Amino acid sequence: MYYVAPKAQRGNGMIIWRHTKRLKSFKATDGVEYVVAKNKKEMDGPSTLPIYIGIGDKLVRTQKQETPLWDLMLDEFFDGR
Repeated sequence: MYYVAPKAQRGNGMIIWRHTKRLKSFKATDGVEYVVAKNKKEMDGPSTLPIYIGIGDKLVRTQKQETPLWDLMLDEFFDGR
């Protein structure tokens, strides 16, 4: 089972993950970056997540990695001071 969410949602603090059995069956929006987790541990854990981009209704893996959500929230908190 894969969990897929648009990268833009990760900065909001609330993420809506879509479940899919295969990445091939996920219908991606062209040009949108997605974060993909293989299991629930990866979604909430301290590991980095790979970033995929939607190209022609398919997900294509990029070389980029996404930092965990709590790192983004800490950066946002300390940048606001």
